[in-house]
Amino acid sequence: MSYIVVFRTSSRHELSILKNLFDEEGVAYRTYGEAIDSAANIGGLGNDGMRIEVEEDERTKATEIIKRSGLLDNPYTGKTFQQMSHSERRKPQVGKWVFVLLAALVVLVAIIFFVWFMSGN
Repeated sequence: MSYIVVFRTSSRHELSILKNLFDEEGVAYRTYGEAIDSAANIGGLGNDGMRIEVEEDERTKATEIIKRSGLLDNPYTGKTFQQMSHSERRKPQVGKWVFVLLAALVVLVAIIFFVWFMSGN
C-alpha cells in the first residue's frame, strides 16, 4: 500500500489532534518524526518536522478532516519534502530570543579574549 504525506508540523499538539481525529474517522495513517522530536526535545528543529502519511485512497477523506480541524487551510498535495518548492516548506519556529542569546554569547567570548590578550602577562 502506498502512503502519501498530508500534514507536516513541528508541533506535537497538532499531530496529536490529527491522530485522534483520524482514529475517530477510521483513517489508516502512519507518523514519522515523533521519536526524534521527543529525543531531541527541541520541537523538531533537528529534523524536517513531524509528518502524517495516509493511504492514497484515503487522501481526500484525510484532507477534509484536516480542513475541518482548522489546523491547515491548504493541506499538502502529497509532494515529498524534496519536491516542495521553497515557499511551501515551513521554516523552523525559532524565537528571536535564541538569536539574541547567541549574539550575547559571541560578545562575551570576544570580551574574554580581548581581556586575556590585552592583560600584558
